[in-house]
Amino acid sequence: MPRWLEDNAPESDVVISTRIRLARNLADVPFPSKIRKRSDIELVHSSAKDCLLKASEFKYVRLSDMSELSKRALTERHIISNELARKKDGGLITSGDESISVLIMEEDHYRLQSISAGLAINKAYNAADHLDIMLSDGVSFAYDEELGFLTSCPTNAGTGLRASVMLHLPALTAAKGIQRVIAMISKVGMTVRGAFGEGSEASGAFYQISNQITLGVSEKEILMRLLTTANKVIDFERHTRRELYRNLGIALEDRIWRAIGVLRNARKMSDVEAQKLISDVAFGVALGFVPKLSSSTLYRVMMDTRPAVLAEGNNSAQPQQRDVVRADILRKVFDI
Repeated sequence: MPRWLEDNAPESDVVISTRIRLARNLADVPFPSKIRKRSDIELVHSSAKDCLLKASEFKYVRLSDMSELSKRALTERHIISNELARKKDGGLITSGDESISVLIMEEDHYRLQSISAGLAINKAYNAADHLDIMLSDGVSFAYDEELGFLTSCPTNAGTGLRASVMLHLPALTAAKGIQRVIAMISKVGMTVRGAFGEGSEASGAFYQISNQITLGVSEKEILMRLLTTANKVIDFERHTRRELYRNLGIALEDRIWRAIGVLRNARKMSDVEAQKLISDVAFGVALGFVPKLSSSTLYRVMMDTRPAVLAEGNNSAQPQQRDVVRADILRKVFDI
């Protein structure tokens, strides 16, 4: 369960979460794609542990010591990337609620990550910046006076900052407005992806908006552009929701209450179907005609019933069993 996903988060009818990620590399140590010596790999791990594990809130794990199921569950909870899950020399440091984490030996030596519920750009940035300071107190980063922080991929050089918001955009998806959003935000150096980042699908009308440019702009500029862009998309989505409800009325209500009916009564349900139906219900919650449920409750149950997360919490249940367990969980939530 994503413990950072709190109730009454800012703009939570549209924005699920804000994520800040900083790419950092040790000076005088080859980047992960070029690293060959075991001593260098161990230095990357030990340097992070020495700096961060002084704080009792953090714990460290080597990914090679984790099961494949546990690693998949971490990717479904948006804590690690698919790339890190495949790395035999990867590591992870996380806070107790998983809102703060350090991905070790992914594309760069370190990816410092902070996740906050709702639209909370400054809160997420401040947490990531504090983590950056803690780490930089004990290590020297690869840095150039002209280029800024040096990274494995040139698109991350400079600030090394990737700032993103995850949004639920059912109205824009239904009204075919996503292409207009993509065209609008690309003009200010932003990009739209599916909920799981580059190359992923926008299942259930969930999308990520993040900055494309890290070089030649300040961290403050990146954050302000993301905030401005997110607010425009939020307004666009809310306006489209009202227009759809005005035009469709009872037909839209019927679709949403039918979704609740299936979720409340089904005995088996796939992950794909669950995401789509929960997305429909979240639409109704945002429009104000579904009582007793909140956006954060729906986001939590959606993440809690992802395949690997579900299997990890239910004795590694097989796919057919997971569909039954998922339906059992959903019936309890939607018994309204």
